Amino acid sequence: EGIIMAETFKFSLFADFHYKKKMYAVTYSDLVEILERAEKEQVEAIFHAGDFSNDYNGSKEVILPLLNNKMGVPVCGVYGNHELECGNTMNDVTKFLTNAENAVWGTKDGKIGDGSIAYYYVDIKNFRIICTDTNHSFNKEGFWEHNRTGSWGAPGENILVNSLGTEQLNWLEEGLIKSAKEGKRCIVISHDSFSGKFRSTSPDAARVRNLFACANSIKKGTVLMAINGHIHTNNAEVIDNVLYLDMNTTRNSWWQLHGIEHYGEEHTYTYTEYEDGQ
Repeated sequence: EGIIMAETFKFSLFADFHYKKKMYAVTYSDLVEILERAEKEQVEAIFHAGDFSNDYNGSKEVILPLLNNKMGVPVCGVYGNHELECGNTMNDVTKFLTNAENAVWGTKDGKIGDGSIAYYYVDIKNFRIICTDTNHSFNKEGFWEHNRTGSWGAPGENILVNSLGTEQLNWLEEGLIKSAKEGKRCIVISHDSFSGKFRSTSPDAARVRNLFACANSIKKGTVLMAINGHIHTNNAEVIDNVLYLDMNTTRNSWWQLHGIEHYGEEHTYTYTEYEDGQ
């Protein structure tokens, strides 16, 4: 009798790195530790679940070493709610979410375009990494919009914040059904949670769980795991045979509630200088 070997996939995961010089405790050295561990463990991909940097344009010292990691493995990241601070536009940030040349974006032609569509998928072996963007909200004019440049979240008057929006939900549904028919094993990455069990959850959570169930009814085991960040806690929950994994922040720990100043003038941090070629 033959032995059936299950296909394996080894990846490194982190979330809410929140890199910004002198504002947060995390430094370039923390990224070095992540990359060194990934290399030691011989991972096949690196994932991050959003809020990697609060200033992408001013953070090449962490952006480039991650994307140009010496293992040469794919990096799959998603937008958090802090990516557009410091005047960073989607055209600036989206191109730095992944280094995967085979990324298929949620645009009509699957190309990255101007970066205003920030959801995509990447195939690695027989696994499909679906990277979503939970930064849409419904405004008083009656349409969905993405978090704006210079913001750390949705406009205050908007509702259903941390959503996918109608177009992305349709894209996700079509993509999951296609994945089921192709026999792909899916890992879904988001910033906010779809579990409905953790401290924060996207307004689309119940709908997304239903989409997972639909795909798994077409082919068992299509959706294996859903990963999120945002909450700055560690949680895991299995719902309908899907593992929901809430990944803690790299160094910032519990996030204060709205209306509380996170860091005052006395909270400044040293940082490791970076030089090109390091």
